Amino acid sequence: MLTIEQSISRLKINLVRKRPFYGVILMKLNEMKESNSTDITSTDGNTIYYNKEYMEKLNEAERNFYLLHQLYHCIFMHPSRMINKDIKIANVASDFLVNYYIDMEKNEFKKAGIIIAVPKDAYMIKNEEDRKELEKLSFEQLYEIIYDKKKTKIIATPDKIPEDNNLSQEESSILTIYGNNINLNKTKTDLILPTNTEKTSSNMRRIIQESIITNKIYGAKLLGDLPGSLMRRITELIGMRVPWHKYLRRYLSNILQDDTSFDTPDKNHIYRGLILPGPYEDENYIEDILFLIDTSGSISEDDLNNFLYQAYNICNDFEAKGKVIFFDSIVQDVFEISKENINKLPIYGGQGTDVNIALEYVRNEKLNYSCILVLTDGYFSPPKIFLRNIIWCLTEDGTEEAIKDYKGSTIIRI
Repeated sequence: MLTIEQSISRLKINLVRKRPFYGVILMKLNEMKESNSTDITSTDGNTIYYNKEYMEKLNEAERNFYLLHQLYHCIFMHPSRMINKDIKIANVASDFLVNYYIDMEKNEFKKAGIIIAVPKDAYMIKNEEDRKELEKLSFEQLYEIIYDKKKTKIIATPDKIPEDNNLSQEESSILTIYGNNINLNKTKTDLILPTNTEKTSSNMRRIIQESIITNKIYGAKLLGDLPGSLMRRITELIGMRVPWHKYLRRYLSNILQDDTSFDTPDKNHIYRGLILPGPYEDENYIEDILFLIDTSGSISEDDLNNFLYQAYNICNDFEAKGKVIFFDSIVQDVFEISKENINKLPIYGGQGTDVNIALEYVRNEKLNYSCILVLTDGYFSPPKIFLRNIIWCLTEDGTEEAIKDYKGSTIIRI
């Protein structure tokens, strides 16, 4: 049997390789630590702790459950969110939510070589109706439901009080939640209130944002599809707006790493008689970056100026040319980004939006490019022209209805 350290290492490797959304987050947390003060595993949102003596008795599938259980607690920021709450009830509420997603994801984890065995005493949802209800509830909402059950239990049983007027503490603490009989007095707590809840939450928001950017760059095929309800819960929790310029930098860096050419063969294989493509001699070579900007009136001048400023910096850093195409119902203007014109660009248009006009211009002019960024609110008819490497940058109130089925593209909100 593997040691606990080997199990942790194997879990990390499988997550990073095959479920990088989770892998990135786990790798950015503090190193897991052995702790005799925890019953099995626990977390404060920064570090995952484990009882080595207990964990060594478990098989790898059981260990995976407990470690992933704590990882989900970190992702949902449960340790920070239990402040000013009953710690027992907070643990019960958070465990139901965490175990719900472990159960939902267990087949995807299995495909990644991560087998999970759920303990018999784990709080699990037992029927489809309860699953549908739980999916709609936040941690705070579920906490309030359980808290109210506890109050009702105490208030609604005075007729059962024995003649000595003492209601059994055991009796008053047993609740039935989603078919699970739970004794709050015997509930083990695995959430540790962090020393600085704000700092811990802020750090996790940053880590999740980094992981989602990685997700978008490498695509769903490598990740395995994440449940939509999970992503909605996370993005609602962190109020996420992706910094598009940070995403673009990673996207372009990824292109540079993957760029190869037979003009510069890989010298490591020549001795074997193999001519394989090697990296471009010019490591910073990037084709033009096209910025298609919807100027139909939904984007403020401040937002536009900031967008162009960031675009200029990226083009400068990657030694790439940036070409801007202003459009609404027609192509209003086309120009290259330069230091001289980023602060004095007028906003054109305001006549409604037809994104096909801009895409058709790119195609008809046969423009070479590494990628296309479209800054828009998304309020237009579904595009009929399909180009490669498009990143849709939606404004805060934008809609993805028209572009959600656009193949080979990425949607981010700014």
